[in-house]
Amino acid sequence: MINTLSRLKKVSLVFLLGFILYLFIISVQDLDVIYNSAGKVFFRENGFYDTGSRNLVSAIYLDYRLFDSIFEAGILLIAVSGVMWISQHNIGEKNANFMLDKQKTPELFITFSRLLYPIMLMFGMYVIINGHLSPGGGFQGGAIVATAILILYYIDITKTIDVNKILTIEKFLFISLLIIAFSSLITRNEVFTNFVPLDGTMSQKSIYLILLNIIIGAKVSLGLIAIFTAFLKEGR
Repeated sequence: MINTLSRLKKVSLVFLLGFILYLFIISVQDLDVIYNSAGKVFFRENGFYDTGSRNLVSAIYLDYRLFDSIFEAGILLIAVSGVMWISQHNIGEKNANFMLDKQKTPELFITFSRLLYPIMLMFGMYVIINGHLSPGGGFQGGAIVATAILILYYIDITKTIDVNKILTIEKFLFISLLIIAFSSLITRNEVFTNFVPLDGTMSQKSIYLILLNIIIGAKVSLGLIAIFTAFLKEGR
């Protein structure tokens, strides 16, 4: 009986894999039709004039597909909240001694961290603020800033992290994203786009892009710091 069930499972798995392969073959038959160059041509010709962003990636995820970016930011907020809920330590606990063991941390590492911290922090802020002009943006810059801030806690072990406060700030930042996304309803009569009218100057449109990148960067940075802190405490 057991052998029969085992064979049935294997046969079912083979048929399932075959069906998936069949669906894949069907899906790639019309690649030329589905993945045409119409979108590329549209963004290349209209991206800068519609959004004021020379970085077309930023133009897409901060304007044309802002809804997707807000959804991603919401997923990060849910992920951070989930990690805090799963972690066994008290969410209000502050880590008075952030480093696991000061005596085991080489002095060279601490000295190198002092040199690296300001460079990483400035670079992260540059990536965030300049994301509409060059490769980068809030998501990438936020990760860099989070790394820089976490390095600071290796430099000074007396610093603490209040995860509860971080979660509160992150929620306010997410609400700010929603408010900005819906503010275009007043100026353009549509949501999830730049609130500066289409006939506005490129400098005016860039204000919206910089503002969103800063909010997203701060949110990503705080979220990653909270997750790292939870994992560090849980590892103890």
